[in-house]
Amino acid sequence: MGAKFAGLLFVVVAIVVFSAAVAATDEPMFVRWLVMDDPGDETIRDYWERAEREELDPPAMVDLGTMLFYRGYPKDAVRVFKQALDLDPDLYEAWFRIGLVEHSEGDLDSARQAYKRSLKKLTGHGWCNFYLGLLEEQLGHSSNALYYYRRALKFAPELANPRVNPEIMTSKLMLGVQLQDQDRRRFKDSLPMPYLEPGKVERVRRRYEPKPPPESEGVPEPEAAVGTTQIEQQQAEPRPTPAQSAPPPRPAPPRRAPRPTTASPQGTKDDDAGKPYGMPAVGNVSDEAHFIPMWPNLVARAAEALI
Repeated sequence: MGAKFAGLLFVVVAIVVFSAAVAATDEPMFVRWLVMDDPGDETIRDYWERAEREELDPPAMVDLGTMLFYRGYPKDAVRVFKQALDLDPDLYEAWFRIGLVEHSEGDLDSARQAYKRSLKKLTGHGWCNFYLGLLEEQLGHSSNALYYYRRALKFAPELANPRVNPEIMTSKLMLGVQLQDQDRRRFKDSLPMPYLEPGKVERVRRRYEPKPPPESEGVPEPEAAVGTTQIEQQQAEPRPTPAQSAPPPRPAPPRRAPRPTTASPQGTKDDDAGKPYGMPAVGNVSDEAHFIPMWPNLVARAAEALI
């Protein structure tokens, strides 16, 4: 009986001493389970020692909590995330990762609160919207799930790719959201708004078109008629026929007019042989021919008459 009592007393003392030692050092349990010379565990140890010296900023504290979660210490991860929030209350990423840890542990109520706190800080967080929608789908709240799925695809369209987000394969509502988005985009693209009042829009747009430089200024284009576009105006203008568009023919070279032959009072050149004086025609000679003396011919003819 005394031996049993002594053994029980020894166990109690050991527990007290161990608890006192832990309380004195205030060292988390995970630190004692880190493996020496392991790159991942040594990284965690380095981050934790810097956190103890208050050398880590809030984003680095979030990194430490993430490493602890993947190392298998979810409660320590949540504790570190909350320490980061104490340093920066607006750190939405810390709330989102708290929600992921609680979601993976099955505490859906705590996860929903954490997700909503993250979205309150940043409504456009695509991943947080997706996982909150997934949580609502798991709880059977289809309308809420569709709402958050739509917002997730709005802010992060890449989440529809299974290579980026493998968890999308577990959702039964995500395919419906994608089909609805495709129908909405198709409906938006087919709206007739661009075809309403095109003439007015075209006239206003032409006011802001840059004018050509001075050296390239040509004939100004005629203004479009009221209510017609530039394309309609070009279609309304008649196109020239091939005969009208052909270049004009080249004029033929001028022909030289024949030299006029006017008859003189004494006759033409052919008639001079039978005339007494035989004076050349005025039109066949130059003006200098009028000054040639005719006395030798006259004297010869007078001599023949006397004989």
